[in-house]
Amino acid sequence: MSKRKRNIIWVVALSVICGLIIWHTVYWHSTGMHLEMFQWLEADRGHITVLYNLGLMLGLGIVLGSLMVKITDLIGDRNGETKNFDGEKDR
Repeated sequence: MSKRKRNIIWVVALSVICGLIIWHTVYWHSTGMHLEMFQWLEADRGHITVLYNLGLMLGLGIVLGSLMVKITDLIGDRNGETKNFDGEKDR
């Protein structure tokens, strides 16, 4: 499988994962779970809310960062050769 096809598969997979994370957040907000979790801050289960939000931010950040790298690789790998500033081919 070529590098371009692998990058396309990665972009699709990471986009789906990103979409699922966003859907999960919107779904929990619409069902009121986020409001219930913020009420846990006053109780003894406040650490669960903090860990959930940190995990959500970390997970989405990693997925978005990886997605941007794969999109850049996909766009930047047009002809497979790079040139130095003096005009000589690297590969």
